[in-house]
Amino acid sequence: MSKPTHHLNEFDPPARRRLAPAILIGLGVLVAAALIAGVVVRSGRALVPSGEEAATPADAHSMTHAGESTPSSMERLGTAPTLAITHDPAAREIVLEVGPLDLPAQASHHEVAQPPARIGTVPVAGWIHGFRVELVDAEGRAVPQSVLHHVNVISPDERELFSQIMLRVAAAGQETGPVAMPRLFGYRVREGQRLMVTAAFHNPTPQAYHGTRLRVRMRYTPANAWLKPVSIYPLYMDVMPPASVHAYDLPPGRSEKSWEASPAVAGRILGLSGHLHKYGVALRLEDVTTGELLWEAAPILDDAGEVVGMPVARFFRTLGVRVYPDHVYRLTAIYENPTGETIPDGAMGALGGVFIPAPGARWPAADPEHPEYRLDVEIVTSPYYGHGGGHGTHGTHDADAHGAGHDAARGAQDAHRTHGGVPGANGSGH
Repeated sequence: MSKPTHHLNEFDPPARRRLAPAILIGLGVLVAAALIAGVVVRSGRALVPSGEEAATPADAHSMTHAGESTPSSMERLGTAPTLAITHDPAAREIVLEVGPLDLPAQASHHEVAQPPARIGTVPVAGWIHGFRVELVDAEGRAVPQSVLHHVNVISPDERELFSQIMLRVAAAGQETGPVAMPRLFGYRVREGQRLMVTAAFHNPTPQAYHGTRLRVRMRYTPANAWLKPVSIYPLYMDVMPPASVHAYDLPPGRSEKSWEASPAVAGRILGLSGHLHKYGVALRLEDVTTGELLWEAAPILDDAGEVVGMPVARFFRTLGVRVYPDHVYRLTAIYENPTGETIPDGAMGALGGVFIPAPGARWPAADPEHPEYRLDVEIVTSPYYGHGGGHGTHGTHDADAHGAGHDAARGAQDAHRTHGGVPGANGSGH
């Protein structure tokens, strides 16, 4: 391996000393969620209606029209579901509520009237540092989370670190449990900030649910707090090109698929995890410019050889892995398919984690005219998003791809509890 190119250490004292205690406590990635139309802002306990936005071309920076359920679907549903974003200052929660939705028993996603992508606004400024998901029926009774296929939260006015697509803030699926991170870290939201939300439902249970509402309760620290959290951003990479499908055909034998890019700003990666499918051997992140291996991990398998998770890397001893805009980074997914046959859409290779920009670095705004951005909006607002099928949308399930970030968050919690706030690095690499 060649020696790393020398750079001024953006985190040298006093910045390094200032961040060290916070970073050693832990990290996390937030995931908020919900969807649809109509925004409500809560001031104290009073709910004040605000304007709603469908994810139309103008709303998503003049992109293609948002995917909408067909009239027949909405007729079957009765009342189109809405998105309400409320603020509960007493509980310090931002609550996203979607509904009502009718979920027939044993219904696939094709048999449920899916809510279209919608854009809403955040009612309060602060830092989000955790969330929990709940579902209730029209009578307020609990509905199993298994009916939630996925929910994605996207910031349409910000770009990803490694590509020009919209910033993926959060994603959750039926398996996502409560996520909490130390309050010294948080994703910064501003009052009036736009969020695009997409979601899909099914009902694998034998019981029908009527008037179902999804609530995502996000814990936050207000902007006027005396102790302000360190701002972090979710990090996402995929071995497939940006604004494209996530899944790809897996050839027989050993194979590798890679994608390369440079980050928009300098900073440090605080934690990483990944996502691979069956027959995955390893996921690898390299600095192509220096030839340095930053991280490599093999999937965690059950007794049947099925992938049940990925290790979580926590880069605390080095206060994070530094990345630079003038370097090229490569993500590689390695598979060993013993079947002798090509498996259609049998592979994925995604990486998620937590990133802290260098002091003074400003997160770039999205470029709505960039081809990657335009295609991303077209795909995300498609009614087929996340289900497979449909033009250009097969395998685009962000809840899977971004589960890596949630794994990094949970790894931080475990490390904090186990090591009293001073966890060591985990996984390969730094």
